[in-house]
Amino acid sequence: MLKLYSFGSCLLVLGLLVFSAPETANASPLQTWKVSCGTDPGALVKKGRTYFFKTSSNHCPGGIFNQRSEIATDHMNAGRAGTYLFSTYVAVTSPSTEKFSIFQIHDGRHGCAPPLKINVLPSGQLTFDSEYKIGSKPGNDCRKVSSLMGKKSAVRIKRDGTEYKLDVVVDFDGRGGFEVFVAVDDRPQIEGRYSPPEGQGYFKSQKYFFKHGSYSLNVFPYTLVSRDMRVKRVKLKQ
Repeated sequence: MLKLYSFGSCLLVLGLLVFSAPETANASPLQTWKVSCGTDPGALVKKGRTYFFKTSSNHCPGGIFNQRSEIATDHMNAGRAGTYLFSTYVAVTSPSTEKFSIFQIHDGRHGCAPPLKINVLPSGQLTFDSEYKIGSKPGNDCRKVSSLMGKKSAVRIKRDGTEYKLDVVVDFDGRGGFEVFVAVDDRPQIEGRYSPPEGQGYFKSQKYFFKHGSYSLNVFPYTLVSRDMRVKRVKLKQ
């Protein structure tokens, strides 16, 4: 298992951390995308390899978040080990500083935050949100993942159309947990580990899938452009 300090101390560009595994470079099923729950007309458009996400009401049932324009992958078994690189070039244009999620690792739970959200704060910094869920029924008996909370990126994502290269490396351990490393423009920013405790009624993830786009508590005007997005199966360099 890769130690977290390896990311911060050794990574000058992302290529020093990982290399592609050519035989599984398409990373199926985490490279197979579809619209998540639907959107308002015109709020999610794909042109070639570029997605345009715009303000939409939340078409997913339940919850308190009111705005969502997202795509989601097919799911993979949570017992499958492997390392995946999500990579894209993103640009946000908005007069608002509303906090929103730009990337998620989800397990289909109902209630509680997912295993991982990468949020863009009003300051433009990236941060994590993550919770362990107690029980399998819909509801919000949740525990914040303290090891992931409070981390903030050094970089600040501007909302003036400036483009950034966003890389998220996810190393699934095959036991329901994972390590995550985030880089912007090939510079490491934040990292952490999701590892649900055994027993005590904690929800055990059976599947994982990625989500990308904009998901927010409040409705706000924006355009999020994501170009050349791809997911690759990679290997960690020793």
